[in-house]
Amino acid sequence: MTTPDQKFLRRLKFWALPVAFSLVGAIAGPGLCALETDDVGMYGSILISRKAHAAATAMKQGQYGEAQMHYKALIGMDPKEDDFYFGLYEASRKMQQWPEVALALEQLFQHNPKYKAEMPLEYGECLYHMNKYSEAEPVLKAALAKVEEPSIVEKQLKKLMMKSIIIKQKHVGKIVVPKYKVIAPVPKRETVTQKMADPQTSSTALNMEAAYLRSECIVIAEYKGYEKDDMVTFYNPPKAIYRIEESLKGHDMNKTLPIRYEFHDKTNKPKPEGWKFDEKEMMPEKGSKWIIFIPNAIPVDGQFETYHGSYGRLEYNEDNYDKVLRILEQHKGQTR
Repeated sequence: MTTPDQKFLRRLKFWALPVAFSLVGAIAGPGLCALETDDVGMYGSILISRKAHAAATAMKQGQYGEAQMHYKALIGMDPKEDDFYFGLYEASRKMQQWPEVALALEQLFQHNPKYKAEMPLEYGECLYHMNKYSEAEPVLKAALAKVEEPSIVEKQLKKLMMKSIIIKQKHVGKIVVPKYKVIAPVPKRETVTQKMADPQTSSTALNMEAAYLRSECIVIAEYKGYEKDDMVTFYNPPKAIYRIEESLKGHDMNKTLPIRYEFHDKTNKPKPEGWKFDEKEMMPEKGSKWIIFIPNAIPVDGQFETYHGSYGRLEYNEDNYDKVLRILEQHKGQTR
């Protein structure tokens, strides 16, 4: 490293000119306020404009370390924008962090080489304070030739601050009187208990889709009769005998199909008052066909349960058959 001669030092003493480093206070007035959350500012991006505003505010308040951090982030977010290199240069110079100043200038010159010829004073000063005298001397000599020219840094910093801090103007207009609409109170909802929503004991599962999904077998069968050995009551139904003609879902079963012939759908409804078993009124006609949903293909006490009792027996007709076929089509390809 070489030491500058006395002649050069004398030139440097008389050459030194202040660069406009207190621009923020001159530019930023009391009417400045933070960016709105949806304001893209002059940088075309909400995030970049917010960060630029934070950096400019920090510069105004003399928090140069915070400003330096923001300008480094801004360069990463938009490396093509000249302004942020000047902001990083200014914040670093305020703290006399000359390696950071050099880095800001080198990045700026690499991004836009024209600035290297326009900023010999700033670059030479940086090299001098880094004790790079041999490199600084020719740069500063070139700066002396331009000492009467206006500083490019001052111009760029003014532009940076004007673009970063947005002045909001209040607009006074006609006061709008709100119109209130009377909204009817929300009716109180019925309390739903677990018992009311339980698919095993409530009506929530009384639909064809649920019957299909929860039945292991679905068959079309002909009613043959019922066994008359025991007393038939509401909760002690007879064993009805069917003969399977077609299987719609599940594995093949024995053609003879004994069914527990329930008189209710197992939704905990009370026994109808005065209920008495009447074979002619309550049992199907012999030879009639039925669609039967069987949730478990294993008999209990020699007979099969139907899905939700009486709900699991549908009279075989065109309408009911189409309903079942529609469900089968929707679940086509699944295990039957």
